[in-house]
Amino acid sequence: MGDGRVHYARNGDVRLAYRVFGDTGPVLVWSPGWVVNNVDTIDEPGSPYAGLVERLSQGTRFVMYDRRGSGLSDPLTHAPSLDEKMDDLRAVVDTVSDGEVALLGSGEGGAVSILFAATFPDRVFSLLLYGTAARFSQELPDFPWGFTPHEIQAQLQTIDDHWGEGALAELFYNEMAEQPGVRDMFGKLQRSIASPTMARLSWQAFMETDVRAVLPALRTPTLVIARPGSRLVPFEAVQALAAAIPGALFEPLEPGAHNAFDVINESANAGLQFLLGRPSESIDERVLKTVVFTDIVSSTERLTAGGDSHWRHQLDNHDTLVDHVLSRHGGVRAKHTGDGVFALFDAPTKAVRCALDLVPSLASRDIRSGSASIRASVSGAVTNGAAWRCTPAPESRVWRAPGRCWPAGRCVTYRRVRASHSKALAPNGSRAYRRISRCSG
Repeated sequence: MGDGRVHYARNGDVRLAYRVFGDTGPVLVWSPGWVVNNVDTIDEPGSPYAGLVERLSQGTRFVMYDRRGSGLSDPLTHAPSLDEKMDDLRAVVDTVSDGEVALLGSGEGGAVSILFAATFPDRVFSLLLYGTAARFSQELPDFPWGFTPHEIQAQLQTIDDHWGEGALAELFYNEMAEQPGVRDMFGKLQRSIASPTMARLSWQAFMETDVRAVLPALRTPTLVIARPGSRLVPFEAVQALAAAIPGALFEPLEPGAHNAFDVINESANAGLQFLLGRPSESIDERVLKTVVFTDIVSSTERLTAGGDSHWRHQLDNHDTLVDHVLSRHGGVRAKHTGDGVFALFDAPTKAVRCALDLVPSLASRDIRSGSASIRASVSGAVTNGAAWRCTPAPESRVWRAPGRCWPAGRCVTYRRVRASHSKALAPNGSRAYRRISRCSG
């Protein structure tokens, strides 16, 4: 079943793209929220969702589909009703299984999953809900959580004016949205999945969602996972949702942004424990090079606070992402330092471009967690064995390149590197490196 290829389910004339990951276990269908990678790239190493796909496909046949109006599915012609979204989900469920399935609903997709489970209780044996609520806009006095009408109008205008530039990133990433490059990365994701018109229609439908009336009718075993501190879905609204579903279990994660890429391990394990009754199991010579060095600051404190399992997951996320970005820019990981890597490049511009890509990618996964952060340096050096040295860089801000420190005949100056990266680099002077007889140039 889990061939990983893109397939299409049909709801009337509407085609919905989906993929299946994993070959054993129950079928788990993810009804996604507003902004998610398209299914064609969801499992690529650079995708923030790759870790979730890998974890959930270890114990289930995990089905991911593109909502109507996004990714590879057919476009929207109007703001779809909740019933239409439920019918789209039903088309996917009917295509991948003749029997019962489990549903995973996040954000807006949580409400769709709730309505489906209440309408077709014989098709759903388990319901997992993350970062979702019965509605997402205020209706006083009964529902004081969510966005006000004024805020919604401002959000729709922001989508009109800035879609593809990281519109509303602060709702999904909290303060991490202001880290260098994160909003740009979110904008690139937006451009890859929907047009501004599609996005506006989807957000409008999102804000009109309300499934409060069906909650008492739910009889499906349900786990509700919440993230304190989410700006998209208030923690109190998720608590109210769990309290209104008969017999639902409620599990809070550590505080953070709605896009919980830093706690994928914890959330996936909680879901698999609920579904399966057990958690998932994680399965040279002298040359002139430019060195990129990453370091997770306060790693010791993070290990002490989170424990071995959580820290191992953070390191795995860091290593997978770094390796992917290195491969894109022609870098090679030369050494693992325990909480970072040394990587080698044959040109300083490649190293700088790689470093500039790493900052938002790592920040979006909140690998820094709490007070820790990613620090990196770009340096020129002659490598010999494992003797590398790098220059200091401030935390999560600026990449620094040395003024010059190169062997005779191979001069690459800071000025040359800075030419195409003037906003990101600051001079850091000369540095002496071991095993380099002299600096030239």
